Amino acid sequence: MTAGRHTVPTLPIALLRDAVAREAGQVSLRRVAKEISMSPNGVRDFLHGATPRSATRTKLERWLSSKGRVTRPPNVGQFIRLLNEVSGDLSPQQTEQMGRHLAALLVESYEVRRLAPPRWVRELVRHYEPRASTGASGVA
Repeated sequence: MTAGRHTVPTLPIALLRDAVAREAGQVSLRRVAKEISMSPNGVRDFLHGATPRSATRTKLERWLSSKGRVTRPPNVGQFIRLLNEVSGDLSPQQTEQMGRHLAALLVESYEVRRLAPPRWVRELVRHYEPRASTGASGVA
């Protein structure tokens, strides 16, 4: 066994499926299957919701990373879906707090590198801003 051969999957299945589907939409399913070293039926089944084995998932991630390009920039919806997926055991308040902290960390990371945060990060910060309560002006 060579070093680095077995890697821990890095993408949640939903994001991996979405990324593979976008790439597969550019070319034929047979071509994608050949590039990944999978059967066309295996690729199709994955795209339709089948959960891949660990080795297959690694193949899919390696193939995707070999494409070496981002098919679209990240967006707030993707981030929120991912955050909801990884925080399934937390309360909605804890998930929102985590989102707020992660958005602040992203802003700080860009600022440390003297870069302006991209639009999707600024939108994320706005999304997680505390909502104004209507407690005092609400109807009794």
